[in-house]
Amino acid sequence: MKNPILLIMLLLSMAFNSLAQEYSQTVKGNVTDGDTQTGLPGVTVLLLDSNPLIGASTDIDGNFEIKNVPIGRQSFKVSFVGYEDVYLNEIQITSGREAVLNVKLYESVEELEEVVIVAKDDYSEPLNTMTSISAHQLTVESTSRIAAGVNDPGRTIQSYAGVSSVDDENNEIVVRGNSPRGMLWRMEGIEIPNPNHFSNGEGGSGGGVSALSTTVLDNSDFLTSAFPAEYGNALSSVFDLKLRTGNNDEREYTFQAGVMGIQAGLEGPFVKGKRASYLVNYRYSTTSLLNQMGFSIGESDIFPAWQDLSYNLDFPNKKIGRINVWGLSGYSTAGDVAVPDSSEWVYRGDPYNFTENHKMSINGITHNYIFKNNSSYITTTLAYSYTKNTEIEDSLDYNYDVHLVDEEYFTYNTFNVSTYFNHKFSAKHVIRIGGIFTNQSFKLNVIDLDYDAGIRNVEIDQNGSSNRYQGYVQWKWRLSQDFDLNTGVHAMKLGINDDYSIEPRLGAKWRFKENQSINLGFGLHSKAEPSSIYLAQLENQSGIMTQPNKDLKMTKAIHSVIGYNWNFANDFRFKTEVYYQHLYEVPVRPNDSTNIVSAVNFSSGFTNEQLVNDGTARNYGIELTLEKFFSKNYYFLATASLFESKYTMQDGIERNSLFNSRYIYNVVGGKEFNVGSDGQNVLGLNVRMMLRGGYRTVPINFDESRIQGEDVRYYDEAFETKAPDYFRADIGVSYRRNKPNWSWILSVNVQNVTNRYNVWDQYYSSETENLENIYMVGLIPILNYKIEF
Repeated sequence: MKNPILLIMLLLSMAFNSLAQEYSQTVKGNVTDGDTQTGLPGVTVLLLDSNPLIGASTDIDGNFEIKNVPIGRQSFKVSFVGYEDVYLNEIQITSGREAVLNVKLYESVEELEEVVIVAKDDYSEPLNTMTSISAHQLTVESTSRIAAGVNDPGRTIQSYAGVSSVDDENNEIVVRGNSPRGMLWRMEGIEIPNPNHFSNGEGGSGGGVSALSTTVLDNSDFLTSAFPAEYGNALSSVFDLKLRTGNNDEREYTFQAGVMGIQAGLEGPFVKGKRASYLVNYRYSTTSLLNQMGFSIGESDIFPAWQDLSYNLDFPNKKIGRINVWGLSGYSTAGDVAVPDSSEWVYRGDPYNFTENHKMSINGITHNYIFKNNSSYITTTLAYSYTKNTEIEDSLDYNYDVHLVDEEYFTYNTFNVSTYFNHKFSAKHVIRIGGIFTNQSFKLNVIDLDYDAGIRNVEIDQNGSSNRYQGYVQWKWRLSQDFDLNTGVHAMKLGINDDYSIEPRLGAKWRFKENQSINLGFGLHSKAEPSSIYLAQLENQSGIMTQPNKDLKMTKAIHSVIGYNWNFANDFRFKTEVYYQHLYEVPVRPNDSTNIVSAVNFSSGFTNEQLVNDGTARNYGIELTLEKFFSKNYYFLATASLFESKYTMQDGIERNSLFNSRYIYNVVGGKEFNVGSDGQNVLGLNVRMMLRGGYRTVPINFDESRIQGEDVRYYDEAFETKAPDYFRADIGVSYRRNKPNWSWILSVNVQNVTNRYNVWDQYYSSETENLENIYMVGLIPILNYKIEF
């Protein structure tokens, strides 16, 4: 080109057009009848506020695809004749990966000419429509958006009303004053072992770090009371996890790196043009970098390290149904090292070595078949899980010889089969019948040192297996467009001692106005102890080994709750619930002089002490929630919970339970800003603040502790005192940069940004001859860089 001015103008024009280019992405998904799982053809999916209007219709299998959707927050309307509309609001569309929307529609009860359809946000209701109350749908996006959620579902749900953590070092949760042992983890409709690294021990429901990858997880339900009949073996809460399927059209990749380690994920079709897909994610992490930066994560000498692998393989087939092969495996280790110089042995723990190793593997296959009548389907899941938790403690003598002190080996191999049949008689009537069989083999060995006697006692040494049987029936009856009734019954029997429970359930929801409803739930629930508790061994006075807890019964609880919901403006909701829980046949230590050994005070761990079902407990309170769903680039959630948690032993005296903190307040919020010359990049700011009462403590008898040289407590005043109030503030900042075919996200989350050292409890130290506080962790920054392409 001879004219240089024209050449410069052309180059500038090309650069300007490149900067001004609007990135877009494909949005696709599947629309099904929520009661039958049948794909719905001819459903209209529209991109709201698009001009000209952009949309698509589903094909014969209910699939749809919308191309050239602008990146950013977009909203969609899904509608079909005779079905209730669904609105999907503020879906994040990025350049790095296609957006997949799987939508369930529910048939209108009334005749078409009479019905007034109330549009709803598909993410404001639980996925399980047989749930009437005390349920939340946890979206995958919220696990990364909520400050210090760090992609951990267990930490994210601590923003909900009535939910709090046990302490900062793990994600074990307390719900409405209940022991965290009462929680049930499910994945793909079947009970799974604790899916966390650094498991807290026997019966524990949490750990230091979640082994669940949000790359593989889909939106899931979290329930806090009055569960539907399909959920058994749970007292306090249920986490019903779902896995998403991989992209069956395009191969996509994710890579993350940060101070906690690295993570890589991949997904796509096995064969281009076919429907089968894979989704795999691997993670390796360690806290060594954080410790080297000066941020102490616990007090371990061996830096906690962990790795996990999760996957979901999807094989849809029109003739035989859909088959999913899925799994989750993880390994974690940590420990303390003895000080090798006896001249430096100041504290009791200095000459001791301690190591912990945790292995977990869950593998399942799920088959879903839809009958040709398009009104029935049957789902069957087979799963095998393996867990091995090992703790070994030994000490050095003054000759530096190693002496074994304590050792614990808990190994479980569990085989589960779950199947249920679901039939839709009409828009008003849906019934579900199911059964669950569990076979668990175990190898259990605990040897513990009796310091007073100077001997090591065998507390359990057992090999064998046991079975558990569960069955249920549920019926959803939509009496009208505005009234739903969910009824059912769950039955469970333990093969280990033939104990059983028959548990009726009831739930109802009445939308007495277009934007207001009253909900209620009632039910009997039960929870079995870990096999090790039933098989624990104790030597009697004659020197004969006995099993004192072989006939121990399940703990039972009657839940009753009533709630009120008011969607008083677009994207705003006020909700309140009042509940009462009566627990009975609670395992307690007979004639307990300490007054504290009750299952409602257990968090996790093994005991070989004799337990009897003579305890009771009760939890009651009120919860208030004010929520602004994400729209107009911001959201917030404010909750207040006021409650009491009490228990009684054999003496009939009612006392505060360990977890009776009495109040929990949460404020969570955040805002996104579209930034950059093209406005297609996103800056996110999030904050979370939590305040709750301290957990209960047993007062220390300081004078007697000094005389005896060890910690002595006033057990006749058990749990009358408490730790100081717990307060924590977290912040999160993220920046997403969208490129034509990929995107990256840089984020930093700071847990406990004020570096407040909350006090868990106190103890008398014989080394310092004074009272010492047990502190939780201080400020923890988590820096992460993620690429999607």
